[in-house]
Order: sequence, then structure tokens, then C-alpha cells
Amino acid sequence: MFDFIRNHQKLMQFILLLFITPAFVLFGLEGYRTVSGDANAYAKVGDHVVSPEEFDAVKRQRIEEARAQSGPNFDPKVFDSPDINRQLLDALVMQYMLEQSVNKQYLTASDAALQNEIKNTPLFQKDGKFDLELYKAQLAARGLSPVQHEANVRFNLARNQVLDPVLRAVFFPKSIAAQLDDVQLAGRVIRVKTIDLAPYLDKVKLTEDQVNAFYEANKAQFTVPQKADVAYIVLSPENIKSKIQVSDADVAQYYAQNKARFSTPEERKVRHILLPAKKEGSNEADLKAQAEKVLAEVKANPAQFGEFAKKYSIDPGSAAQGGDLGFFGKGAMVPAFEAAAFAQKKGEISGLVKSEFGYHIIEVTDVRGGQVKTLDEVKASITDEIKNQKATAQIADAQGRFSELVYEGGQSFDNVEKALGLKAQTYARLGQPAPGDAPAVLKDPKVLAEIFSDDSINNKNNTKAIQVGDLLVSAHITQYTPATPKPLAEVKAQIEGQLKIEEAKKLGLTDADALAAKLNAAKPSDGAAELAGFSDKKTVSALGAQGVPSGVMQSVLNTPLAGLPTAKVVGLGPNGFAVAWVEAVAPSAEVKAKADPQIVAYYENLTNQSYQEALVLASRDAIKKRIHVDIKKTF
Repeated sequence: MFDFIRNHQKLMQFILLLFITPAFVLFGLEGYRTVSGDANAYAKVGDHVVSPEEFDAVKRQRIEEARAQSGPNFDPKVFDSPDINRQLLDALVMQYMLEQSVNKQYLTASDAALQNEIKNTPLFQKDGKFDLELYKAQLAARGLSPVQHEANVRFNLARNQVLDPVLRAVFFPKSIAAQLDDVQLAGRVIRVKTIDLAPYLDKVKLTEDQVNAFYEANKAQFTVPQKADVAYIVLSPENIKSKIQVSDADVAQYYAQNKARFSTPEERKVRHILLPAKKEGSNEADLKAQAEKVLAEVKANPAQFGEFAKKYSIDPGSAAQGGDLGFFGKGAMVPAFEAAAFAQKKGEISGLVKSEFGYHIIEVTDVRGGQVKTLDEVKASITDEIKNQKATAQIADAQGRFSELVYEGGQSFDNVEKALGLKAQTYARLGQPAPGDAPAVLKDPKVLAEIFSDDSINNKNNTKAIQVGDLLVSAHITQYTPATPKPLAEVKAQIEGQLKIEEAKKLGLTDADALAAKLNAAKPSDGAAELAGFSDKKTVSALGAQGVPSGVMQSVLNTPLAGLPTAKVVGLGPNGFAVAWVEAVAPSAEVKAKADPQIVAYYENLTNQSYQEALVLASRDAIKKRIHVDIKKTF
């Protein structure tokens, strides 16, 4: 299977984008919406602007989901591809097109369909059954409340009413599948002979003139880079902060002025019964009367709240759990629900609370948080905060002074150390680039450029103050060693080895080309003398390399069918050459019949998904006629 994936990178890149749409289906667009002006917009769909921030948020989420699905071999650089970015933006635009199409057609989904969809989502199941705690944990990991998620799922069920008729009405035509198989899967029947370089290396005889000429022409290849021993000095916010004193009076005053910051946020544990406020075919007044009847029943028997929730609640996420929503803080629920929950005392049952989801009957079962920490508990953090504030106020002056002092110091940091209380440090044998064990500030390209500038090398003056993050750095050279070519005697063996391989390759390639020409002229059949030393016949295809090196396989699969049989010479780097005798085509049907059934099923699944995606794109073009789309960003 790995051969198939390696040899179909473009197809796999496309399939990677198929992970994008299911994620929108499951978790919706709510977590990504941002407000942005048209000037920087990536796209505009109807009246919605897709901002760079929204696109980046979606991209980060898709990367993490692809990483989770792909495991340790995942390479995030795949998402740097312009094609992937274009397709990701197309997917985001498609979601907003569908959303607006749903709204324009007033489509919705029933409560029963919503409950069924959530309960049957594998992500929320443990041992094949819906698990409320797992449900909450998965949503919390994505910054969603159950109420937000249920709104997303309801929308996606409505959205499917736009797409499902298209997808159900068609099948993948066998004629198209067969044509795609012929392009992707047709194999080649080959024999391979490897021409090793070892015998040719023994034949190569080099002269001193060859070695000398190579050395003179390639001295840069054998040059030891320039090195410098340096002294350097760093001004950091911590340097300034360490000299700041904070009194107990300062701490007490800060505590008194900021008590609200030192309280833990209050959270409420709530259970609720959700009842419909609107229902197709029902009168709203009748629905409210029914809700009031349930409320009266609950208040008459408060101890049975959980049983009433299981009996009456239409909230699919909490009904089976007796209406339990767990603990939540402010900002997690819709405003009306939150206001009621945080106004009640523990054990109280609310009246009817109306939100966009219906009527809620709310009981607060527990309260936590809201306590103010004592001064002793927060004294250390307050002291640190005051120091940070004072350091921020002083840092501009300190940086200006640092810049002046390193300039005035010439070739020394003595004046900087005395004036600012800093300590210069040293590092030996600094190169460009810096070694791995060098301090981080000396690895900065701007710092290295100043250290190895002409003035620094020739005069060993302090460099100017250089900004590296929130640090200021200056350095000067104490000892400089220029770049120097290694003596010929030191690199002679290396040169001889390199030249021998080059000469051996020339000899080997000559013989490989001669053998290929001989095969093309003779068109040998099984048992012919020209095929002595060749492997047995092998059928290679995109579904199986049969142990043939990847370079050889790619070359033979690219061989035009009309030119068979033919010989191909393929370089194997330091391992020599391969001569492949490509005898015939292996029909795709034969290749699939002999391949691993799991790999064949995987391939067919990919092609079916690709065809389905094409149908979705066709429906997108139809929706575009009703909703204006303007793609502004090009990658």
C-alpha cells in the first residue's frame, strides 16, 4: 500500500482535502467566523467575508486533524502547497454557499433526526454507545458548547438536503472507472539486470595531473570556513527586572486595586429540560401551555427532575443523562439561558426560560468558584507583575543607553558592564552558520552578519546593538581565522574516491547503453542469450513494485505503450545502473486481479470519492447561479 501512496502523490494530495469537508460537517463553521473588511478578504460569499484570520484558523484545525489521522509520518509541509491552500479555500467557500442556500430555501431538520445523528456519531461513542462525558470532552477540545454543536449539526442535516439528492441519484459509471484504471493501473512486464560499479572501479587508473586539476578547480569544496572567537553581551528585560525593588506597600495597593483579577471564575452545574417553542403544525400558544404543564409537574416533584428530563426533554445531548449539562462558566451558553442559570441559587428550579432553542426548565445542582484569593496567596505573582510593568517602562531608556555604550566602548564591553551591571560572555570557534551548541543569540542571522562584517573582522570593534526578539546584543571578535583550503595531501584520498566513481560511472553507462542497444536490435524472447543475467519476468504497476527500485519502476511505467518492447537504462546512483527490458503491457484488470485485495479496495474507494467530489463541485456551480461568489486570494 505504501508503494501505491508514494507513486500517487497528486492523487493523495487531493484525497487529503477530502478530510476537510467532514470536519466542517461535524463541527460547523461557528468556531472560525471572524469580522473583516473586504480589503483583506480571501473571498466573499453572498454577504459573508472570508478573512485571512478565518482561513488560518481553519487551516490550523485541518493540519491537526490530518496529523491525528496520519500518525507520526505526517508532514505538515503538505499544507504549504498552493494547490492545497486553493482547495482548502474552495472547501470553506463551498460550506458558506451551502449555508446560504439552506437559509434561502428555509430548510431545517427535525429534533428526532438531530438526536439520532448525534447519538450515532462514532466520535461520541464508547464501546459502540453514546457517551455523554466523551461528547462533552470532544466538543470542549474544539471550543464548542453542546448548544452550539447541536445548532451546527441541525444545519448540516439541512445542508444535506441540498447535496444528498445529487449524490444518491448517480453511480460511478463502469466505463469511466475502466478508463481511469487503464491510465492509473496498467502495468509493465519487465526483466531487470543490475550493472554494479565495483568491477569498473578496479579498472579506473588516475593520474596525479587529474587529481591536481580537480583540486584546483574545486578548492571551495575543500575550504575550511572562517571562524572567530567572540565576546558578546546581552541586555534582556530580565536584566532590568532583576534590579527593580518592590515594597510590601506596593503589593498591598496593587492587590486592593485589582481584587477582581484574583478571584476564580464562578461556574454553575445545571440540568435542564428543553421543550419546543415552535413546531411544525402546532400552535405556539399550545406549546407554551404544554411547557407550563411540564413545569408545574416538575415543581410539584422536584426530586424527579432527572426522570422528567428523560421523559420530556428534546435535547439529544442531555436528555438521556437526566438533563445534566455539567459545570460551565459565563459565555458558554446562550444569553437567556446563562442569565437564568447564574441568577438562581443552588437547588432552585426556574420558570420557563425561552431561547432560540425552545423553553428551558433549569435547575442549578451545584456552584463552584467565585472565591477571592488572599494577599499571601498572590503576593509572589503581584510582585512579579509590578516588576514587569516597571521593567516595561524602563526598557526603552535602557536599550538606548546600551546602544550608546557599546558604540563608545570600541573593542571592549568594560563600560557596559560597569554602567548597566551586565556580564560579557565568550564563545570560541564561531562559524557561519553557527554550530548547534552556540548560544541562541549568536545563531541569529543578523548577529552573524554583523560579526563577520569587514569592520568587525578588520578592526575587531563592537558591533552595533542588534535586536533579537526582546533582547539587544552586541559582539566583537577576539581572534579571527580566515577561510582556508585544506592541503591537497589532506583531501587527496577523498578526491581520488570521487574521481574513481565518476570514471566508473562513465564506463558502466557505456556498457549499459550498449546492452540496451543490443536488446532493442534483437528483440529477444524467453531463453535468448541476450537476456543472460536478467531477472525473471515481473509485473510492476502502481499497485505493486515487486521489489523493483522506485526509480526503475517509475521509468518503466512511463514507457509509452506503442514503443514496446524496449530497453531502458536507469541510474542507481552509487549502486550503478539498471537495464530494464520492458516486454509488454499488463492490462489493468489483470493487475487488479493479482494485487492485494486491501490495496485494490483502497484504490477503488479513492476513485469513488474523487468522482463524488466532482459531483459536489458540479452542484456548487449550480448554487453559484443563486449566490454570488468572489474569490479574491490567489496562492
